[in-house]
Amino acid sequence: MTEIMWDSEIYEKAADARTLASSAAVPSLADPRQLRNTLGNFATGVVVLTYQSGDSYYGVTVNSFTSVSLDPPLVLVSMQRTSRALTYLLERPFAVNVLGDNQLATALQFAGKPQDTHRIEWVGDDVAPRINGSLAYFQCTPWAGYDGGDHVLVLGRVLSYGQQDDTRPLLFYRGQWGALAEDAERKASEGAQSERGRR
Repeated sequence: MTEIMWDSEIYEKAADARTLASSAAVPSLADPRQLRNTLGNFATGVVVLTYQSGDSYYGVTVNSFTSVSLDPPLVLVSMQRTSRALTYLLERPFAVNVLGDNQLATALQFAGKPQDTHRIEWVGDDVAPRINGSLAYFQCTPWAGYDGGDHVLVLGRVLSYGQQDDTRPLLFYRGQWGALAEDAERKASEGAQSERGRR
């Protein structure tokens, strides 16, 4: 791999293109809400990061999660600097729990909207606590933290992982929770067949 990570000629061409495009109506970057709404057009999965402090288990819901490397096995989560969980994730093992479409109550629970009748079923072991029934999980130790503006990019080294093949993912899109399109189409089709059966 070459040592050059950024080509100045490409940068200059991109700057020229931005100058030409500036005459068109573009949203102002001074409006973070509009930027956030636009970023929300990228559908993501939903994960809960879980960790132990003292004798208690804690978690936080995030949707900024991605794989980084297979050798060594690394994953990345983006955490707000103001998050209380950030300090813990930088200094102790944590688990990334990928939520299934039947775990909306769990996502809400760890997003600060507790569900009165919902109980979390924990799986405790010697790496990091995880949530039972999740679509997939990755148990990690902190690898590195990087400046990401108002966020910190936390890399975790994967020590163990697992998945369920019979579970579908919970999705987040334009500020709404959802499921995969084919599931939605199947449910709509089943609903239509049910309606036809009643006639």
